[in-house]
Amino acid sequence: MTKIGKRTLLQSLLMIFALACFATSQAQDVDVEASLSEVNIYSGEQVRLQVTISGTSMGSVEQPVLPEIDGLRWLRGSTSRGQKYSLVNGSPTVTYTFGYALIAQTAGSYTVPAITVNVNNETFQTSPIDFKVLDPSTINSGDAERAPNIYVRLEPSTMNPVVGQQVIADVVLYFKNDIEVSSYQPTPGWKAEGFWKEELEYPQRAQTTSTIVNGVRYQRARLIQYALFPTKSGELTLSPFEISVSVRKQRNSDPFGLGFGQERLNIESIPVTLDVQPLPEAQNAEFIGAVGDFEISREISPKNAFVGETIEITTRISGAGNVPLVNKPEYAFPEELEKYNPQEGSTIDRRNRQISGTRTFTDIIIARNEGTFTIPETRIAHFNPNSNRYEITRLPALTFTAKRDPNASTVAQNDLRLDIQPITGLAQWTSASGVPLHEKGWVWTLIFFPILLTAAAYGYKQYHTRMNTDTAFARSRTASDTAAKTLTRAEQAADIKDGYHLIEKALVQFITDKLNLPPAGLSHKDIIRETEQIADSEITAELKRLLTKCETIAYAPNATQETLDSDIEKTKALIKKIGKLA
Repeated sequence: MTKIGKRTLLQSLLMIFALACFATSQAQDVDVEASLSEVNIYSGEQVRLQVTISGTSMGSVEQPVLPEIDGLRWLRGSTSRGQKYSLVNGSPTVTYTFGYALIAQTAGSYTVPAITVNVNNETFQTSPIDFKVLDPSTINSGDAERAPNIYVRLEPSTMNPVVGQQVIADVVLYFKNDIEVSSYQPTPGWKAEGFWKEELEYPQRAQTTSTIVNGVRYQRARLIQYALFPTKSGELTLSPFEISVSVRKQRNSDPFGLGFGQERLNIESIPVTLDVQPLPEAQNAEFIGAVGDFEISREISPKNAFVGETIEITTRISGAGNVPLVNKPEYAFPEELEKYNPQEGSTIDRRNRQISGTRTFTDIIIARNEGTFTIPETRIAHFNPNSNRYEITRLPALTFTAKRDPNASTVAQNDLRLDIQPITGLAQWTSASGVPLHEKGWVWTLIFFPILLTAAAYGYKQYHTRMNTDTAFARSRTASDTAAKTLTRAEQAADIKDGYHLIEKALVQFITDKLNLPPAGLSHKDIIRETEQIADSEITAELKRLLTKCETIAYAPNATQETLDSDIEKTKALIKKIGKLA
């Protein structure tokens, strides 16, 4: 019995130990692993980080929280999750996978830290992963097989501009021949800190050219163009530009794992640092902030005026460069002249891979006394990056003469003398009778007529002053008359093409004057787009029809005089409709 008792006790202890080991093995029968789709990644390339959790008994699995990973940026919202069941040696196994899309950042060597995973209220950790981020510009022929299939770069026209110089920055997409790019979408909100940014006009469909980058053949497509103007000196960095592209790969050897179907990828460029040089001091001239190739001129109108009449001094700065940032020149005016707030205007052209146009400044002055007045000569400087020096424009002195208007009415006040003669003889007093004085209409007329006359005169003076000083108001008020005169010339035109040219001129001039748009530099598309903001579809459709016909009249041999007369009448009706809306 004793032996049996001892054997039973030993068996019990062994059974308890086996159960404990089984429970421990069950608790530890969980495997967690992290993997990167590529450990040598090019900057701007997308890579996938996958966390795999597998085991035979898992009650609850929490999604891992991704730590901060130096060298990689997590694309939030791109996380995927999967679950799979399988039999291994007759035992059921469940596997959870969590996928994260990331974009490689600055070149260097980095490590994915251990990722914490919670399973059945217990904590597990993955092993760290070492990886490298490579610069695409370092690709050579020996690395051709490892060259990225697709990447994007920011390519500035110069790396060493001066403050204010126009830098053309191209967003360029590079992709291998076996990659088909069906569409792309820039991520909004790209900021160029330290630069004034202007987006240039570019084709909606990018044209591709074949090129070789360090021994690797790529298709190169310029997607977007910006004109950047540095606002300060020093090292300024262009932040990464991110785009989303839809791609299809013809072969399966792809680091992105595209497969044969279409997939949308997020890729971004590497940062680009520019070394911006300060401008030298301008000597013996006024620098107006213009950097580029400019022509500067000024004129005065009229040169002979009456006292109290407005005189305009117009300065034009035209050319290619930082047109939007050009400042107004300051002139020395004689003290006898009264100055008003100057007016400014710009015409900007964003075509032909540059910013060009004209900046106009109008000084308004009035002479209060008779005489001949002179605005002194001045020297204006602008910096030309092509010659790397200041170019001086000498603006000659301007002279005008003011005299009094001989037709203006003058009032001379003479001494008033009342000759009163005494009345002799008998005076007969009678009592007043009839209508009281305050009930007589002529009395009120005498009281209010001077007030009404003064108000009318003041209103006319204000209107006349505004017509002479407010260019936008004057253009709007005279728009209909100007258009009517142009259409009269169209009716008298001997050539049908000249008639349609005058119709086009009348429409464009009327709309730009009425809506206070630049008088030049606008296309028909711009005119129609501005009109759409105030008019309905019927009016804009008629405007588009007339402008298109005017533009293509040279190719319309069937146009007749009757057709021209009909279109002139339709133009008059259209101008009348738009005039009521503006």
